[in-house]
Amino acid sequence: MSAMRMVVCLPGAARDGLREAIGEAMAPFEQCRGAPWQFDNWDSWAIRGGTDRDGFRVLPGHADDPRLVAEGPLYDGTVRPPEAGWCAGGPREALDLAAVRTDAGELAGAAWDAWHRLAPSHPPFAPFLQPSGAPWPDLDAYRDGLRAHAQAWEACVAQPLLAAHEDAVLDLLAAHRGYPTEGLLGTVPFGAPALCTREEYVARQTSGARLVRNVLTLDGWWCEAGDDPVHAGCAPPPDCPHPRPFPQATRASNAVDRYLEALPGDTLLVWLRVHG
Repeated sequence: MSAMRMVVCLPGAARDGLREAIGEAMAPFEQCRGAPWQFDNWDSWAIRGGTDRDGFRVLPGHADDPRLVAEGPLYDGTVRPPEAGWCAGGPREALDLAAVRTDAGELAGAAWDAWHRLAPSHPPFAPFLQPSGAPWPDLDAYRDGLRAHAQAWEACVAQPLLAAHEDAVLDLLAAHRGYPTEGLLGTVPFGAPALCTREEYVARQTSGARLVRNVLTLDGWWCEAGDDPVHAGCAPPPDCPHPRPFPQATRASNAVDRYLEALPGDTLLVWLRVHG
């Protein structure tokens, strides 16, 4: 690991000694501490978030909550103020954890609308058809099939409606002032706005939107996206006797977000930049 973003969860009472509480929670996973399989977790961390729409959105009415957490100073001592309505952390009950899905839904709806607004002024769209998957009778047929597949794909992506829609979506993303939009809409097949209802398109896009990928849970589980979680002070899975915080590795969409949303309201959630 070089650097990653992680949310650490702490009891509400930790606010008065926040850095000490974060250090205590992180300590079991420090490099060169504990079992060999823990060596590559971290060697430094800093509180980061809220300055570039990269932290938590604050719920309306909570902007003056004294429990909100500001970004720590940069390595040269520079202190950056947060954007209005954003913070690096705070109590769960003051943070709009669902905003990322709201943003994705609004963008998806606008993208669907743009497609259907543009469609009447362009040639009819022909969806890309995936090959049947039937076995090829011989090598020549296989090669011919590959060529036909490539030609069909090139013809699909060259359709004027796709280019016009891509420009419209880029304009939507540029005007968006919520969460950073990289990957916010998820991935769907070309032509999906033409192949489903607005509600279906919004639901599909929203299901892939997630705010947090990596988390150190309230009960001491270090969870990196795509890897099995590791519990503080325990042997690695499957020898750890403690129940896992998630039913599967945290690569599952929204698994971490749903965990955070279910925590007690006074639980502190703090964004860290972790370097390993």
